[in-house]
Amino acid sequence: MSKDDSNLERAREHCFLAGIGDVGEQLCAANMPYGIAKIQHVQRELGVPADATFVGAPDATVTRNVARWNQGFGYGGRIQWSGDFAVLDIKSNGCGVLVGTLPEIPSREELDVRAKKLVQEGMELEGIHVEYDLHEGNHFLDLVETKRGLGGEEPEAPAYFVMHSSGHEHRSESPFGVGIYYDKSEELMQRARIFETPWGKLHTMTGDDAAWFYDSYMAVQNWNERRREAIASALFDDWKVVENATHQGMTAMNACHLGCYVFDDEDIARGARFPLTISADDPIFMVRPKKNFSEEIANRVGFMERATKHGVVDRVVGANLLPHGGGYRYPDVERVQGVLEDGPDQRRFQLLKKDGEVEIIENPRSRAFGYRGLEVLTKLEELELGELTYEGDVRYVVRD
Repeated sequence: MSKDDSNLERAREHCFLAGIGDVGEQLCAANMPYGIAKIQHVQRELGVPADATFVGAPDATVTRNVARWNQGFGYGGRIQWSGDFAVLDIKSNGCGVLVGTLPEIPSREELDVRAKKLVQEGMELEGIHVEYDLHEGNHFLDLVETKRGLGGEEPEAPAYFVMHSSGHEHRSESPFGVGIYYDKSEELMQRARIFETPWGKLHTMTGDDAAWFYDSYMAVQNWNERRREAIASALFDDWKVVENATHQGMTAMNACHLGCYVFDDEDIARGARFPLTISADDPIFMVRPKKNFSEEIANRVGFMERATKHGVVDRVVGANLLPHGGGYRYPDVERVQGVLEDGPDQRRFQLLKKDGEVEIIENPRSRAFGYRGLEVLTKLEELELGELTYEGDVRYVVRD
């Protein structure tokens, strides 16, 4: 095994996944070591411990953002590393979900009128034009009727809404700042420090630039939270926040989460509840987080030996994450058969289909997919990540 292969294998040992185990997660597990290997390479260059890790949530899967995928990153977990530098290729963007109570579910016609008015007349928040995005990608607004409380908890309202939204207002330069996507912001690209690694480029911010970027990014992430609430106020008259949580963001200069919720002791103490939105045909569940992973669970799923070996037990035990949804699945594929490395940042993935044919893809963007269902909920319970508090049925979805 060459030195680079050894370092790639070491990065693979720093990826901890214990989710569904299906093809979506297998693709995540196949691609993620390349992003982790890149970060560890930069850590060696900067003279800090090469300890970058990925800890997956039950909905770990692919990212359909082609640039992020091609840089070696999957979706559905926490990425952490030592060293005061930021990684731009992860492309945190402040995407999240707002859950709010409603006294009743408004009529579809009434909500459609309000949504169309919002689109036609527009909205400004703190001097920034808000781009309506509930019709884009996998964004949505679910209107939910409370079905029942779980675990002895009484729901606080007969109805809820769940809004999944992020917006594009600050990905490039705007009146708000420099932008948060390096491939859309000329100034950010000029200030980036680009490292050449055996597996491709990694765009970073180091030194004072790293602190500047983190502050700039967090201003956007916080604004996005206010943005979701402003849209809700334009659509509903009488509502109250249950949870407004980012699932694609940063918690530190060297800590990002993609497609999962993260929390701390304060969130547990205040009684935080996070939504689990699976497929459109399944109920929506509210989940009260528990400190996770416990040492017992980490042992059970085979994390502890590797975590101890590499000195990252504190990243695994107490990862404190929850799935944010179902994640993508590929029902016509049996398994991921292998990865073909054509050069730095050039990888192809071999998929063994259930009909026996082998399909080769560069990225999952154009690949037909479905969404997982209640198996994510089952895995959440098996891993003791949280407790269900109540369940609701989706009455209708606003997507335009």
